Amino acid sequence: MQEAQTSTTEATAHWSNAINAADLKTPAYVYSIDEISRRIRALKAALQTEVLISFKACGNYDIISRLPADCFDGIELASRGELHTMAGHKPKHFYVNTPALTDTLVRAAIGAKASFVVDSPKHLDMIAKLRGKRELQPIHLRLSNRLIQQYSPDAPNLRLDQFGMDMETALLAIDQARALNIAIDGVHLYAGPHTFGRAAQHVVHAMLQMLPLLEERLGHPLLTVDLGGGLEEAWEAKNYDFAQYRAAMAQLPSRLTLVHEFGRAIFTSGGVFAVRVLWTKSISGQKYAVCDGGMAQAFLLAQTENIMRKYRTPHVLGRTPEKSGDGSKTLIVGSTCSRDDVIGETTELLEEGDILIFDQCGAYFRTYSMNNFLTLGEASVYVI
Repeated sequence: MQEAQTSTTEATAHWSNAINAADLKTPAYVYSIDEISRRIRALKAALQTEVLISFKACGNYDIISRLPADCFDGIELASRGELHTMAGHKPKHFYVNTPALTDTLVRAAIGAKASFVVDSPKHLDMIAKLRGKRELQPIHLRLSNRLIQQYSPDAPNLRLDQFGMDMETALLAIDQARALNIAIDGVHLYAGPHTFGRAAQHVVHAMLQMLPLLEERLGHPLLTVDLGGGLEEAWEAKNYDFAQYRAAMAQLPSRLTLVHEFGRAIFTSGGVFAVRVLWTKSISGQKYAVCDGGMAQAFLLAQTENIMRKYRTPHVLGRTPEKSGDGSKTLIVGSTCSRDDVIGETTELLEEGDILIFDQCGAYFRTYSMNNFLTLGEASVYVI
């Protein structure tokens, strides 16, 4: 079930062949539909469930619209802006999932025929108030990740969060939905980012225990169970025992449609960040390459939120790596006036005009950025 992880050499060759330096306006993000499609298909093969896209990880409609039909089971949105971006696109599974529902988002989601993943009984009152005479899609209940350890006591400690409902609240929400004539056909349980290896089977075990309680209160069977995701960026290299996980899922009623949702696991390897070296310089023996983009467009590369920073090493587009003679490092810096605007390092000899490619930047990097600093503007975006 596992596909071998793409090697660094293969990844470098892929992007070098795909990107035309002459047409590239840097700084830029470049996304590969082929790689994103490959990752989705690999996930579907490993899990043998339907796979949803977490749009927040890479909110680019050009990518979504170009995905092959067999790659696109559904999408999860979390804001009015994301819903507006997806206007007119109605996939099989189409969810709005956020604890921060607003009147405008609720109206728009109902109009778009999206299904709500309800985070609180108060959401039900808002939805009922704003639906008017429009048809409402059946909703999902979002359950708190606290329930995983409660119903699967051997589960590891998880980082608790503010999302979802405990069981008592979920049961009250079922009663409230019935009173408001709002149908419920699914539940959503997510352990959290990077939790698949240690918690996925416990999510399934907890769901096995909770389903009878929820369905008894509902008075009818559920149709869909969203088991979250939690796979890392480089999940293919982890050698997870997906066969064992599939055996655990097989204990759930066969009538259920099982889905997983992913952001990092789909998009990370499907995008790169490219900058152009404007100037090279040396200060007291420390080499620098000053680029036309940096933390203003790819904030995560600067790692300012990490106590210990281990900078990434990019490769030079269209050139065989050539190490510096003395093995010294060049710090790659961006175009702001912040001393923290260091986005990489390399022992490769760099020249003015070189285009540097940072791999594994397809998820979150473009949108997780400083806003409007120095009015530098956003990076260009290319989908290939």
